[in-house]
Amino acid sequence: MAKNKKRKKVQPTHHLKKPVLVKHSQTYLEACYAMARRIFRAIGEDEAAFDIFTKRQKQDIFRVMTLPPRIAAMSGHMVPRQYIRYIQEELIQYLKRVYFDEEAGVTWMDMVTVGQSMLLMFALESFAANLLAPQREVVERLHKAFDEQDIFIRVQETMAGHIKTTLMMLSQPNFRIYGQYIGEHMPTGRACLIQTVRITTHESQSLRFKYHNRERTAFRIATGQFMNTPYTGATIAMSKIFPGIAHDRQLNIYIQSHAIHRFKERIDTLYPILRNEFFVLSLMMVQRVVRAPNGMQLIACIMPSENGEKTIGYFAFTIDGDNLLVLTLLPLLSRNVPEGRILHERLQLSPEDMKYLGMDKLSFFYEVDIAQIPVLRQVLYDELHLDYIHTVYNSFRSRNDPFNEKKTLFVKNFFRKLEEQPADHADVLNELMDTDEDAVPTADMLNFQHEDTGNTEALHP
Repeated sequence: MAKNKKRKKVQPTHHLKKPVLVKHSQTYLEACYAMARRIFRAIGEDEAAFDIFTKRQKQDIFRVMTLPPRIAAMSGHMVPRQYIRYIQEELIQYLKRVYFDEEAGVTWMDMVTVGQSMLLMFALESFAANLLAPQREVVERLHKAFDEQDIFIRVQETMAGHIKTTLMMLSQPNFRIYGQYIGEHMPTGRACLIQTVRITTHESQSLRFKYHNRERTAFRIATGQFMNTPYTGATIAMSKIFPGIAHDRQLNIYIQSHAIHRFKERIDTLYPILRNEFFVLSLMMVQRVVRAPNGMQLIACIMPSENGEKTIGYFAFTIDGDNLLVLTLLPLLSRNVPEGRILHERLQLSPEDMKYLGMDKLSFFYEVDIAQIPVLRQVLYDELHLDYIHTVYNSFRSRNDPFNEKKTLFVKNFFRKLEEQPADHADVLNELMDTDEDAVPTADMLNFQHEDTGNTEALHP
């Protein structure tokens, strides 16, 4: 005989507990109150105005806290998990590090959390309905200050701008371009609002073209989706290249793999994560076109600095129909660029000398103490004013790297012996190799590379 199963009693609905908001600790609330007073001061209000609210009203203001944005991949878009974590950590550190008002001690993180929490609560009719006239006046003044200073918009733009910069660093024109979509504030848990930033992806656009009877592949320079701006491919006006042209049109900008490789090899002072940012800055934003000594047009490779954009190399290109195709990157001291032509005229250096000494790479400027070599200092610093490269590079690394003493000594000895034996460069190189090994840098120290295997005959008339 089957046993009777006990039936589970259904709980009456009136016995269920209603959801309640989380009660924050007094320590947490006091920290919010202190920051609220600083924010009042940062936007031009009296700190004491915050204390016009009652204890209960202050608790209600911070009953729901706005959290920093959450980074996630857009559904259907492939983004590596380590990228998601990296973007999230970078954003948090940036918001904590950069001040909205340094004098008041308010960071952008404070505005994202405490500032937006106050603004959202003050906008609720249920909160404003219980305010007295003096309290309502404070709220109205705050709303006016936030509106006049566009604080909410600035908070959004600050977060989105930093995320965009990070995504530009992570994007690779020959692989994938990343963008972002910023969503609305949504409740999470019982006492928080959070904004989710979705990372989008666009696979690289490529094309095949012929140059010097060889098939080559080039990739589109582009930026991903940003706020209300969709995925955008780089273009340049034909009039920038040929001023006064009768029929102007936009050219699509592509870069071939050889140019990306040469950039990595010759602009060897940069973190890999910064390369695409320099591509976008140089080829999509600044687009500084200059004429080479041999008559060719070049696009300057730009490094940003506090004193404006600085040139650190040149992109050589060709035009094929409606496309501008970047072929390679010429180093700053190449004989085919303005600065390099002056150096070669003054010192009569051969391409072999340049490569042997490592002068075809940007690292030469921060490894070698040029100030110790009079003949180089006169040309590179006094005449060409290239001393900015070492300063700007150190600003990117947030520290001052010491010069390489051995490499400095090696280069110094080369020019000293060259002055003594100006007719035969080969003898100078051979003599240096026979000197004390401690004074001769290794291949890694010299950044020695073999001849350029790329097809750049057009660059050498």
